[in-house]
Amino acid sequence: MRYVDVQITRETKPISEKGFGLPLVLATSKMVDYKEYTGIEDVAKDFNEETAEYKLFSRMFGQNPRPSEIAVYGFVYDKAADGPTALTNTLNELIKTHNDFYYVVSPEQGDDEIKALAEWINTQDKLYGVTTPNKELAAQLSGLYDNAFIVVHDKPETYVAEGLIATCAPRTIGSFTWTFKNVQGVPAVSYDNTTINEIHKNNASTYINEAGVLMNSRGVVTSGEYIDVIQATHFLKAKLSEYVFRLLALKEKVPYTDAGIALVVAEVDKALDQAFKQEIVADEEGSPLYTITVPKRSEIDKNKIAQRILPDVKWTAVIAGAVEKVEIRGTLTL
Repeated sequence: MRYVDVQITRETKPISEKGFGLPLVLATSKMVDYKEYTGIEDVAKDFNEETAEYKLFSRMFGQNPRPSEIAVYGFVYDKAADGPTALTNTLNELIKTHNDFYYVVSPEQGDDEIKALAEWINTQDKLYGVTTPNKELAAQLSGLYDNAFIVVHDKPETYVAEGLIATCAPRTIGSFTWTFKNVQGVPAVSYDNTTINEIHKNNASTYINEAGVLMNSRGVVTSGEYIDVIQATHFLKAKLSEYVFRLLALKEKVPYTDAGIALVVAEVDKALDQAFKQEIVADEEGSPLYTITVPKRSEIDKNKIAQRILPDVKWTAVIAGAVEKVEIRGTLTL
């Protein structure tokens, strides 16, 4: 944002509210102006039941919970003539006029297309998910991207990653983990444990039957970070920008005094407190674990004051994370 520069560094590894819950389907079989569907009956007006787009939307709208709206934007994609850059070029044009979506999915499941979309999404504060049958692709992308995740499935036309996005999109960011989630209508893979472990090793997930429960096996992006941590970063960046910008824009003037600086700190505190309430930030005996530091006016370089720039507004927060594995050790004795 022009007036509020927010940078967040994650040290966790060993958009509007509507936007955070809004997926976009980048359709590739026909031209479709940007619109938002509210149900599969809307999709049927543009795509017949035999198209990949209809099947993808059917999976997404078939979840419970599911988004109240799913956006679509379509163009005719010819892989041989256009190449995968046509996908990213189309998205670059779209976000000039419609940028209030957070998730990106597409019926394109080719390796080159997945790589292009994963690279593009890493330049945005958005999330891309895709289903692929190619186990080797996970190894190729492992360690590369914070904003893309892949689900490896021997039946890619089930669109499990896309269904996973649909069932997670309506949930409050910070309140859930992407591991263990059920995607309705999707069968478990036929992979053995060695294959599943290799997929996990390469920072991807698959869809398994664990003790009779059908579930997404792991919730990580290709860089290895957990998806919920990435979302927390996006959420905090958006909220900090929103709250501080509203202060600057709606107040007649924020004076460059210690009192004015305190107004800015209050907005940062509001964003972090919201993150705490959504279980993004951890607590200790009910108190949120974050701190905010800011210089007094007397400590700020006069050139910064002359330029009307408030520097060094810094915060640190302990992320709550989630429990996804439990180790229990016991002893039976006589």
